[in-house]
Amino acid sequence: MFEYIKLIYYLIRPKTIFIRKFSNAMGDTLLLTIALQGIRKQNPKHKVVLEAKWHELFKNNPNFDWITDRHIRTTKRHIKPKYYLYPNSTVPIYEQVSKYVSDQDVYYPKMYLDENEIGLVKEKYPYAYIVICPHGKRKFSANRKEWGIDKFQVVRNHFSNIYFIQIGIKDDELLNDVIDARGENIRESALIIKNAMFFIGLEGGLMHIAKAVGARSVIIYGGFINKALSEYNENINISNMVDCSPCFSSEKKHVDCPTMKCMIGINPDKVIQEIEQEFKLM
Repeated sequence: MFEYIKLIYYLIRPKTIFIRKFSNAMGDTLLLTIALQGIRKQNPKHKVVLEAKWHELFKNNPNFDWITDRHIRTTKRHIKPKYYLYPNSTVPIYEQVSKYVSDQDVYYPKMYLDENEIGLVKEKYPYAYIVICPHGKRKFSANRKEWGIDKFQVVRNHFSNIYFIQIGIKDDELLNDVIDARGENIRESALIIKNAMFFIGLEGGLMHIAKAVGARSVIIYGGFINKALSEYNENINISNMVDCSPCFSSEKKHVDCPTMKCMIGINPDKVIQEIEQEFKLM
């Protein structure tokens, strides 16, 4: 009842802007924080209502006034940020989303973590560690983002004197000799990344989470997506563009790639070498 009354209040209030999700994916939902920054900057006196899942991504965020799962009938005050990637795309996704709210400024994903929750994670893991997630979301991209758990294991084994914490879905296959943090909620995973030396994983939602909490990453791109469209410059971004690259398209779900030659061409030794050079790890 209270939610319904609040909804009516925002609908009849002239200075209200509604931001609508464009998918239920965690990474796409996080990208809404890009639009929120620009909207708040340009419309400081407006109320901002966010329609989205994954409410924990927006905790403490000062750039909106209310978040709801309820689908509100579209009005002229609605903004529905979205990005499109095709093999010939040239504009990065964070620039595409930023352009919905600004012709000049470019924003990046941002989460707001408070000192208390950061401190609790530091108490839980009171040592230097690297965060790793060897699996990606296959619902839309099929196998095309996957590097292979065996290759991630080689990287983990090489740095045997350093703790590794694995995050991700509870049913993900677990690497050997890691601290198991699979199945934690997304905010807990973000906090674990925040306190880490860096994150190792695949292109996708956790990469954007790392950016949103100010952490660096080592991202295995392969050749599925042109890395210039989603990479963050402070990361190590490893790609291998082959004759059929890039093959990503926003228009339809993908089927499994029978060869995966772009990912097969990335040797774990190359990843290890880049990590050692950039982070001075031996």
